[in-house]
Amino acid sequence: MKRLYWTITSVTAVGFLATGNGSAQAKRTQDTLSQRSPYDRLNTVWIIGADPQSDSLRETKSRAVDLYASTVKRGFQQSGVPNFLISDRTNRAVFGIGGSVSLRTSYDWDNAVQNRDFIPYDIPMQGTPADRQALRMDVSASRLFFKTIVQSRPLGPIESYIEADFRGENHVLRLRQAYLSFKGLTFGQTVTTFADLRSVPRTIDVQGPNAYTYRRNLMIRYHRAIGPHWELAVAAEMPTLSATPPASEAAYTLPQRVPDIPLYVQYNWNEGRSHLRASGLLRTMHYYDDVASRTRVETGWAAMLSGRIAVGRKIDIFGQIVYGEGIGNYLQDLDGNGYDLVAAPNRPGRLQTLPIMGWLAGLRYSFARDWQTNVAYSQVSVWDKADYFAQAPETYRLSQYVVGNLFYNISPAFQVGVEYLYGMRKNADHRIGFAHRAQLLVQFNF
Repeated sequence: MKRLYWTITSVTAVGFLATGNGSAQAKRTQDTLSQRSPYDRLNTVWIIGADPQSDSLRETKSRAVDLYASTVKRGFQQSGVPNFLISDRTNRAVFGIGGSVSLRTSYDWDNAVQNRDFIPYDIPMQGTPADRQALRMDVSASRLFFKTIVQSRPLGPIESYIEADFRGENHVLRLRQAYLSFKGLTFGQTVTTFADLRSVPRTIDVQGPNAYTYRRNLMIRYHRAIGPHWELAVAAEMPTLSATPPASEAAYTLPQRVPDIPLYVQYNWNEGRSHLRASGLLRTMHYYDDVASRTRVETGWAAMLSGRIAVGRKIDIFGQIVYGEGIGNYLQDLDGNGYDLVAAPNRPGRLQTLPIMGWLAGLRYSFARDWQTNVAYSQVSVWDKADYFAQAPETYRLSQYVVGNLFYNISPAFQVGVEYLYGMRKNADHRIGFAHRAQLLVQFNF
């Protein structure tokens, strides 16, 4: 509880440094536009009810693109400005539709990760002949998205967004994001407030670095920009609990009753191209102790420092470090693998949290107009508590993720890329597994 107290106190103290008033909408819009890729500037814009011969038509189209671009979220696995926009002649309503068609071809050797994404947790530890090599092709990451921005007198711009891919069972459409946003408030499903979308380089691998804190939650969030440099956010997000109960089944999880509470304070500079963010997370996790016939609660918490630093116009440095307990579902490598709560040794019916740390560092270099390369290293460590590893020696203890890739824009909307991935998993009993993967991406954005 002392660590929890100091985590919340530290993040709150940083928040007081960001006090102040004022709107930075014009500045934020300019920063957003300055970061758009060449693809984003090639938009087909239809203006309903406008005179095709009017001198103001070009200005109306430009305002429609600017309005849409001011709402775009940049960073990991996010969509940009689509190739098709529809607006009325007053820009009171703008509608965008876009997406991508992408084929990922991969080849595994040494150990084949039995997953279309490269997840070190899934590295085989037995070394059977079936695990040695594998060829895959995958189009399930192809996406569709729709966005509307409607100007409202009492609320200002009201943004609604829906995004889906084909990663459901048997390539059925799967909802990724669906939210409504206005006045700094967001209602719906989108990327957790505990994820820093711009603190990680781009990867062909859809999952990304194993230590990255990325997931999509249902939420109610408030975000505010304070002046040209500071911003903060806090949210109440729908909890998802993944636990490893005792073999005796003397404890089991319950429907959760308290939302997860993530929050952050961020400082931006260099025209918005660089930032540092301090984040915190508080979780209240309920389970049932069948031995004592009562409901019990465990507290999860985390503190994170993340950011991106632009070095000139060609180099960006990325980084993130997170530490906490009961946060397995918030790390890419452990999500859904039972590391929020585990059985407490020698305490029948009880569950406990485990300390977890993850960190990553990466670099992006744009060495020519249409060429870009990314490299990154990422690691996740699970630490012992109350001699848990002694009763579960095959428990995942540590993993590493190394990525290097190269992207080429054949045209503003057509991209290809190649990537190499290395992974390592180490268990509590010191057994180690390794894996390698090479990937090719062909993608068209529309």
